[in-house]
Amino acid sequence: MNLPWDRWDVGRRPLALAARSGHLAAYELLAARGASAELDPVDAAVLAVARGESARLPAAPPPALGIPDSGDFGWVLGQFALLGRADVVRALLDAGMAVDTRGWSNFTPLDQAAMHGRTATVRLLIERGADLDDRAFDDEGPTPLDCALWGLRDNRADDGDYRGTVEALLRAGAPTRLGPPTGDPAIDALLRLR
Repeated sequence: MNLPWDRWDVGRRPLALAARSGHLAAYELLAARGASAELDPVDAAVLAVARGESARLPAAPPPALGIPDSGDFGWVLGQFALLGRADVVRALLDAGMAVDTRGWSNFTPLDQAAMHGRTATVRLLIERGADLDDRAFDDEGPTPLDCALWGLRDNRADDGDYRGTVEALLRAGAPTRLGPPTGDPAIDALLRLR
């Protein structure tokens, strides 16, 4: 469990990686099992945000490929959104972070929350004015509702609430180019009503 990482951020241990990516559940599980690592100031700052002790993100480059290098660690807003951490997302938005801050692969927090079926976070982001028609990659990219339907069919989070997520997006007027069948009769019925 202390085996150093051999990609991107070479030499970092799993405990430090969990801290830097804001994955509090993984950090706590690793720590409970005896994992150890020296946390640098960036790791410690992101961990404090994950614990709800701060809403200040560090100024640092992203830890992996495929993340926009804005220098402000803003990409982690999407990470907290996909983890379903509505409490942390709310705190970061209240601290002034832009609701459509780009993260992994140019996805917005709404894209990432929708993709993982994080209904409470999706509702929060909609309330805060997230772009419902955002296209992640380019003009032909997926919308947030497309992301939810793709996640449902192709990358389902076991604990995701896709019905609630799709329902929230449809109520808000989110567009999609996708439709039934999705493999979920309840979601198919919602899509047919739009």
